[in-house]
Amino acid sequence: MSDKLVVYYSRSGSTRNAAEKLAEYLDCDLAEIISKKSFKGPFGWLAGGRLAMKEEPVGIIEPDKKPEDYDTVIVCGPVWGSNIAPPIRAYLLNNKTKFKNISYLLTFSGSGQDKVLEKMAAIGGAPVKTVHFSDFERKSDVWTEKLTAYANEL
Repeated sequence: MSDKLVVYYSRSGSTRNAAEKLAEYLDCDLAEIISKKSFKGPFGWLAGGRLAMKEEPVGIIEPDKKPEDYDTVIVCGPVWGSNIAPPIRAYLLNNKTKFKNISYLLTFSGSGQDKVLEKMAAIGGAPVKTVHFSDFERKSDVWTEKLTAYANEL
C-alpha cells in the first residue's frame, strides 16, 4: 500500500482525468467518491450548482480506501457555483478528523477557486499543497506541467 491516496469526485470527467494522472505519476492509490444523487445532464448541473451555493453536502458512497490509512490524502474536485462540490463537501465533513496530511486539487470553468480552497481547508484542514486547473489550462500543455510540479512537491 502506498503512503498517499488520491481521492476524487468528477461529474464530467475532467477531475477524474487529473486525479488518474496524478495517482499514476505518484504511483499511489486512487479512489472515487460516488454521489448518491445524480448530477448528470443540464438539470443535474443546475441542481449541483444550487446545492454548492447553498453549501449543502449530499449523500455519498465512501471509497473503500480509508483516509486514516494514509500519510497524505489528495482530495480532487471541481468548483461548482464558486463553491465546493457537494460530494467533496460530504467527503471532507465525513472524514475531517481522519486526515494526517491533506492536499487539494481543483478543476474549474469559472472562478472562485481560491475561496473554495479556503473553505476546504476550514473543513478538512490546512493543506500541504494545492493546485487548480482552469478549462483553458486543461486544453493546453500547461496543466501537465503544473500537475508534474505539484506532484513533485508532495
